[in-house]
Amino acid sequence: MASNPKVEIITETDKCLPIVEHLAKCDFIALDAEGINLGKDGPLTLLQIGTMDDKVYLFDIETNTDLFRKGKLKDILQSDKPIKVIHSCAGDSAALYHQFGIKLKNVFDTQIAHLVISENKGRKLPPSMKLGDLCQMYNENAQPLDQKDRVKVKWTKEDGELWARRPLTADMIEYASNDVTALIPEVYHNQKRILEVNKLLPEFKTRVEDEINYHIDEAASQRKRTRIEGIVESILKDIEKKYDKNTKFQDISNEDETNAMHHARYDPEVMSPFIKKLKTEEIKARLKELSDQLSTEGNSFIPKAKSYGFLRAYQYIQDREIQAEAKRLQIALDTLFLADMKNKYSLTTNINVIAPYEKDALRSIRTRSQHDSTINPILLSLYWQKQEKDIDVEIEQLQITGRRYDIPDGKLKWLKYNCSDNVPDRIKRKAKGHLDKFYSA
Repeated sequence: MASNPKVEIITETDKCLPIVEHLAKCDFIALDAEGINLGKDGPLTLLQIGTMDDKVYLFDIETNTDLFRKGKLKDILQSDKPIKVIHSCAGDSAALYHQFGIKLKNVFDTQIAHLVISENKGRKLPPSMKLGDLCQMYNENAQPLDQKDRVKVKWTKEDGELWARRPLTADMIEYASNDVTALIPEVYHNQKRILEVNKLLPEFKTRVEDEINYHIDEAASQRKRTRIEGIVESILKDIEKKYDKNTKFQDISNEDETNAMHHARYDPEVMSPFIKKLKTEEIKARLKELSDQLSTEGNSFIPKAKSYGFLRAYQYIQDREIQAEAKRLQIALDTLFLADMKNKYSLTTNINVIAPYEKDALRSIRTRSQHDSTINPILLSLYWQKQEKDIDVEIEQLQITGRRYDIPDGKLKWLKYNCSDNVPDRIKRKAKGHLDKFYSA
């Protein structure tokens, strides 16, 4: 049981029912979730709800998934009332929908509110904000959320499945509780007032709906991508007109412009020589920033991105300096991530719970056989799981696209390797069956 009298941990369905009945009468609640690399596949293990009187309910989904259906939690999450105040709802929404069949309704997303408010003030491409920074901006009395970093280090470096451990530690309870108590009522009321005064609620509600559906409906994610791509294209055109052609990326101080250069895809066939030069300089600056971070933090490096796949992409850019540095950093990160994975995971760890950048790191492993004794058993287990999952994705794509499905040469070589005796039988069967269907299609 939590030591804080205002925090209650719920594990039993019978105890959940009257609490849900009480929550259903609230005008608004704060909502958040924790899990293991939470998302569409990453398991949701804890759901936090905060109320106006600073009461926090921690619904222990890891212990009892029936809290959603039999405990009626599902009902209030899918109802018009109460309003659910969440910071960046896309990941939580994906987990609830894909794992429990729950579609969030009537969400007030504080991240989206901040972006819409910032754009109304003249920002074209404002960055997303961490919860702590956003609370400081919209609540004069906000307290810094210092313990968040301590818990993040724990699950990032030491225990990848921390949020599945029971009982919850004091640090975990405090972390989970603060994520909801920080949002209401001040942040919610202040943002809502600004949106109303500036007549921004219609735009806000449209954007929130797309955020809820980002990992559920391809049309919603495509709308968001298209909107950002349009803004980036507009900013790049303005940069062309605004700056002398000798301007360097380091000379640009406008944050919207630097963000646009960051978002811009490196495409020398489409870019003007000036934008290509700036993008090349931006890439080098990004690589230097990452290199400096690695040099400073060493083995204590905490990943700041969901994926470092851009490093692989940069190795195909026709600039030898960028190619070499991207390859060096890729090797350094892969080495670091694989070393952490040996400590933070176990032989029973499912591939769905590891982070995207860790899945990328597994690609650097070169196996000689399915039981390669030169590779750590934990890493080998995850590696074969990833191979099988990647083949499953290809099988699904063939089923969806039919005759339009195609296999690039590199992927074909990979699939043929997975038909060999060097891989586990179940993977061999899947790869061979997939190629047989492809050739007969």
